[in-house]
Amino acid sequence: MGEPLSQQNSSEELLQVSECTDKGQLRPHNEDSYGYYLPTDHEMKNRLGSLFAISDGVGGNLAGEAASAEAVNTLLQEYYFGDYAEKLPGRLRDAFNHTAVHIFDLAKTNRSFSNMQCTLTALLLRQDRFHIAHVGDSKAFLLRSGKFVQLTKDHSLVGRLVRLGFVTPEAARSHPNKHVLLRSLGEQPLMPTDLYTGNVLPGDLFCLMTDGILEHTTESELQAYLLEKGHTTDALNGLIEQLNERGGYDNMTILIVKVGGQ
Repeated sequence: MGEPLSQQNSSEELLQVSECTDKGQLRPHNEDSYGYYLPTDHEMKNRLGSLFAISDGVGGNLAGEAASAEAVNTLLQEYYFGDYAEKLPGRLRDAFNHTAVHIFDLAKTNRSFSNMQCTLTALLLRQDRFHIAHVGDSKAFLLRSGKFVQLTKDHSLVGRLVRLGFVTPEAARSHPNKHVLLRSLGEQPLMPTDLYTGNVLPGDLFCLMTDGILEHTTESELQAYLLEKGHTTDALNGLIEQLNERGGYDNMTILIVKVGGQ
């Protein structure tokens, strides 16, 4: 769910949004989903900001495609229209937790969706602050002043091994258990959610992506591509085309939000 236009102008900010999703070369379906909402009502925008979300249906589980779409749509609906406290980031956390319970209940009560799970990463931009809620191994990056920094922590077995120093980042790329998740929506009703917050500066470029994007490229290569080619939808389509040429082993989705600037 989101505004059809790729740009929104207000007295506070100009947000430039671009996105691309692809099933890759090997998967029969695209189990990634994304969505965003840019309020056109000034009062709502001032209170609640603009919300962006990306989700990856967990491979090997039934109805991953349904899980990711349901997670994104439920989060957007609950955040803007649910009965939660106005204060941020508590409202985002509560809407996120409701979404986790919804996915778990749906998986338990509908045989067609048995065991469905997904990741979910959400970015909220309000005035000069960002808030991120996150479960899984989809990722949020920030490109600022030439530095490309991952803002989220991967809830995966290999991610934990890297943080503990048992596996190098280079070895992690080919590790046989690199897709094993330690935390995902649908796994349990009460899901620990990572929350991050920080300041927003003009020119900031936020990048949400599913793990398939980094299957065939590195963070440094992605940073170089964005700096050289830009972040338009055409540029992202070109990126996905290159990754498909390298194998396209997984679904790939990338959602970019540029704040202010040119």
